[in-house]
Amino acid sequence: MNKNQKNNSKFDRWHGIDRKKIDWCPVIDESKCIGCGMCVTTCSRGVYKYDYKKRKSKVVNPFNCMVACQTCANLCPVGAISFVKVGETTREKTQKIVRKFKILPRIKKELEDRKEELKYNR
Repeated sequence: MNKNQKNNSKFDRWHGIDRKKIDWCPVIDESKCIGCGMCVTTCSRGVYKYDYKKRKSKVVNPFNCMVACQTCANLCPVGAISFVKVGETTREKTQKIVRKFKILPRIKKELEDRKEELKYNR
């Protein structure tokens, strides 16, 4: 782990799955990046740091990224951030993750386990 990386154990698992087993990490196309810093200042999970010498954003904690979140990519004014390979959509990729790791049964159990906390009261 280098000095820019900060392991945050609260992001180690996603619905019980080791986060490092899930292929969901942002990639910055440096040739497109204009160095605006929107991703760095917007991401609340510390995925990015800013290289002030090169005036570019860097992915330093990729596994802190929330699975299926793409706020940074949506906000990037030049489309320099991606999560998928050419020819694949983010929806396709996220649905593959849901199927591969059998997330829906986990969610049903989590809803039961956390019923009092998640219950909607009128």
